[in-house]
Formats: sequence, C-alpha cells, structure tokens
Amino acid sequence: MISEKNIASEFKGFWSESLPLLTPSFVRVFNEGNLSDLTDYPCSEIRRVPIGLQIEKHDLVAEFAFQLARLAHDKSIWVEELKLNNDYMDSAYSRAISFLKKYQGEERNVALNVEEIKDSLALAEQYDYFLEKQKGTNVEFSPAVAGAGFLGVCRADLSIDNTLYEVKTVSRNIAGKDIKQLLIYLALQYSTGQRRWVNAGFYNPRKAHFYKFSIDHLVYRTSGGKSTSELFSDVIDFLCSRGVEIDTAF
Repeated sequence: MISEKNIASEFKGFWSESLPLLTPSFVRVFNEGNLSDLTDYPCSEIRRVPIGLQIEKHDLVAEFAFQLARLAHDKSIWVEELKLNNDYMDSAYSRAISFLKKYQGEERNVALNVEEIKDSLALAEQYDYFLEKQKGTNVEFSPAVAGAGFLGVCRADLSIDNTLYEVKTVSRNIAGKDIKQLLIYLALQYSTGQRRWVNAGFYNPRKAHFYKFSIDHLVYRTSGGKSTSELFSDVIDFLCSRGVEIDTAF
C-alpha cells in the first residue's frame, strides 16, 4: 500500500514541478536558518540521546519512545511514572509494533534488548521536557488527517496549538523528503476547509533540535511564489489523479 512517505520520497516529476526551489541548497540553508538547539535553553533538562552501540532496532526504538510519550501525555503523567506500570509499557509497545507493521509490513523478531528499552525511555522523557518548554494549551499526539484520492486517512505526529510538528528521531539533518511529507499532511488538512495549522516544524528528540516556521513562507519560498492554497490544491489534485492510481504499484 502506498503511503505518504512513499509519495514524499518518489514522484520526482510532480515535486520538481510543484516545488522547483526545494533544492539541496535550499534544504541546507533551511537547516542552518531554522534549527533551534533545545540544550541552549536556560536551566534546560533537555539533553541529546546519542545512539549506543547496542541499539540495533532504530525504527522500533524511535516509535516505542513516541508511543510512550503519547501515552504519558494522554494519562497526564510523566514518563518516569509510566515506566513503573507494565500495562502502560505493554500498551505503548503494542502500538509501536502495529505502527511499524503498517508501513513495513513484514513479520520479524521485534524484541528489544535492555539497552534499547532504556534508550526508548530516555527519548520519551525528552518529549516531556519539550512539551513543557512549548507551553502549548492544546497538545495532540498523532492527529488524524483526512485522506484524498489514493491516499487514505493519515496520522501526523504532533500538534501543539496552531503548529504541526513532524518528529524525526534520526542522526541526520532534515531532508527534502521530510519537508514534502509534512506538506502532504498540511495539504490534506487544508482540503477539509478548516485550516488548523499556520505554522509547522520538526522535532528531533535524539539531537535535541526543533524547527518552527511559517507554512505560507515555506510554500512561497519553495514553490517559486505560489500561494499556500495553490500549492495545496496541486497536491490534492495529484493525489486524486486516476492516472497516478493506475500506474502506481500498491
């Protein structure tokens, strides 16, 4: 099944036409100009969580950490409290496995070793600190975004007030495909007629970095002057194209 991640990584013809200025040079400047280091905050408890030698299941560790943070928020408790409850830990782990199966499909050995569990908990704690610093009044993990065309209902990562954050628990900088994936979520939400987010960003709990920027400004800069409504209409039209649906291997 095709996903928003596939769409962001492939279909180069569509993206180069819609976002001609989303070049490697732009992405490099974007990383330099929009990155905020959370460890620079005064008296910050936020820290970097480097990948240890015994961390092998990177995707599962990242998703388990996200689901731990999500459950802690939903239950209004800290991750430190969450880890004392086996039922909560099992629930977060099951959610992580289900999510990865949706995108990766195949069955495999997914048992985490002791160090991977510790790493997941350390990453989850960073969400606690990040949310505390943002001081948002309306926080939602995994907000649902309506589908369009051949793309079904999606789940974005993290909504804080009028800002949608995509979480990237990676060692690299933000890439062009990450920006495209975020724009897909924003276009889908925009197509409902209710503009929920006016800002967007990225959060990396491993590197203790976050980015926040105006959606309109990003669209204008990467599309060569299009309005947000024009670009998002192009994205929706593309997703609803019968030709793309027929030519794509699901």
